[in-house]
Amino acid sequence: MKVAIITLPLHTNYGGILQAYALKTVLESQGHCASVIDLKDKMPAPSGLKAPFVYAARIFKKLFKGNSGPEVFRERRYARELPVLSSYTDAFVQEHIRPRILESYADIKSDEYDAFVVGSDQVWRPRYFHPIEDAFLAFTKDWNVRRVAYAASFGTDQLEYEYMQLEACARLLEKFDGVSVREDSAVGHCAEWFDCDGAVHVLDPVMLLQTDVYMEMAARVQTHPARGQIVTYILDRSREKECVIDFITRVSGLEAYDVSVYPYVNDKPVEERVVPPVEQWLAAFADAEFVVTDSFHGCVLAILMHKRFVAVGNNQRGLARLKSLLNMFGLDMRLVHGIDPEDDGEFFLSDIDWEKVDLILKDKRSESLAFLRENLKNL
Repeated sequence: MKVAIITLPLHTNYGGILQAYALKTVLESQGHCASVIDLKDKMPAPSGLKAPFVYAARIFKKLFKGNSGPEVFRERRYARELPVLSSYTDAFVQEHIRPRILESYADIKSDEYDAFVVGSDQVWRPRYFHPIEDAFLAFTKDWNVRRVAYAASFGTDQLEYEYMQLEACARLLEKFDGVSVREDSAVGHCAEWFDCDGAVHVLDPVMLLQTDVYMEMAARVQTHPARGQIVTYILDRSREKECVIDFITRVSGLEAYDVSVYPYVNDKPVEERVVPPVEQWLAAFADAEFVVTDSFHGCVLAILMHKRFVAVGNNQRGLARLKSLLNMFGLDMRLVHGIDPEDDGEFFLSDIDWEKVDLILKDKRSESLAFLRENLKNL
């Protein structure tokens, strides 16, 4: 079966790249011809009649808030800098994912694919996917194709849809042959928000592949500066997260090695903000003695690679995904929002029952793979 994967843009996001690679690899292992669809314009500028109003609003906020206000023409800067920032990650994408690059989803013809799989990552979050209706396959219209959502994520438990978006997406979701979501709470959201009672909870695609796949990629790296250290991977910096890192380094006696990247924080020359290779990122997790992260996929790698870790709550990006992942494996106590100054760190430094975790992973992996097989089988 020819399958098109609809996901978030592939640029410099390690987790987003890895989940697209994993889903494509799994579908191909099941005998399908899978293609990840990526759009040429990663951050389209406001168009048509909306543009003057959008720019005017940004200018007004900039005048009112000063340096803390929005960047007026950020899309232009993004388009100019992205080829440099993503030079290493794009090399991984081209070698391992080989996406089909299109101007728009409207360029896809009705007879090119037998099925469309939406997922994974936060594809059902309106602030990340524009227009959100295309994440529910609006562009497939009345085509005779199979429609499947695999591990689609809202990212948060808060309803971020406008009323008209909600109505349109609910109608589109009725056409799906199979619906699965990445967070346990999203099962209820599908029923409550979209009147879809058939959604099931599955693993993120990264967890569908055996850990050896990622360890082999990590082994290609020649240098190992993170070996035996605390690896920190923080998406959004804050004083609270710095305090957690300081606490873990103090109680463990280990040094911290940071693999966080901030390519779009333009306080440095673009050449100093280039995102390192995916393999280098994987190698840091493979070499780590301990991991501190606020990233969903950072936690995923820590679990797959059997690393003791602390997950720091990331309210800005939504807590639902972290809570769901950790609850699934009985690791919910690993999620913190800060550190009690009187804590001795004994719990966080203690060993994790990886045998129990692996048994859960084996069962969930089997269920998740079965979902794909059943919903993409030839009829």
